[in-house]
Amino acid sequence: MTVLFFELKQGLRSTFWWCVGLGAVTFLFAGAMYPVYYDQVNVIKPMFEAIPEVVLRSLGVNLDILFTSLGFFSFVMMYLHLIAGMQGILLGLGVIGKELRLKMMDFILTRPMSRSQVFIQKALAIWVHLTITWIIFTLIAWLSIAGFSKEPIDWLIFANLSVSLYAIQLLFMALGALIATVLRKLKSVIGVGLSVVFALFIMNLMQSIFEEEWLRYLSPFQWFERGYLFVHNAFELPMIAMWLMVTVGSLITAYVVYVKKDVHAV
Repeated sequence: MTVLFFELKQGLRSTFWWCVGLGAVTFLFAGAMYPVYYDQVNVIKPMFEAIPEVVLRSLGVNLDILFTSLGFFSFVMMYLHLIAGMQGILLGLGVIGKELRLKMMDFILTRPMSRSQVFIQKALAIWVHLTITWIIFTLIAWLSIAGFSKEPIDWLIFANLSVSLYAIQLLFMALGALIATVLRKLKSVIGVGLSVVFALFIMNLMQSIFEEEWLRYLSPFQWFERGYLFVHNAFELPMIAMWLMVTVGSLITAYVVYVKKDVHAV
């Protein structure tokens, strides 16, 4: 378990700051800002109604639910998903591809463990970091909504919204691991990671604007559409199937490539 503990220790500071970032955004918008919106609904709602519908859709605004605590939280989740995706893919790229990127793979393979063990321990370390972040995020979100809400809360809707963020984290972690093992050269983890996340996020915005159903299958952010979760209090089965296929498929492919990939000594 040497690699697992090493990666856990190495990532503690990063995880701490991800928790701070997610927690701060959650508390500020889902907690502290919501009472302002609620108290000024008669002033703010007409302003939103004057904005073209296509712009509202691109911003993830649903006026039917925006002025409820969970509805406002679901709006904020659009941007929390983006942050969660960044964390997941950067961890996948950084941890799984570290030795390959730094051309140190021959060194780690001198340890008394197989490539399979190395990959599994690295993946477990990432999972622990993501789980810690998600638990802290959920706790802060729960305290914020419970503390500032002006109406009764449907906690099942809250749970579904929270789980959607965890699913986004795991999905992008798997994509990051796949990219890290498949690419021959990975010079910039941040550059590649953010490019992938923002490209998929922009595709999400395009789907919101053009409302083309086929675009939903190309953007992971659409697989956990917040309006659907809020109204139906459930996940869409076709989108869950897409999530499972991409997440599990990416991890299995990354594992196979990692185990069999040729390693060139420096």
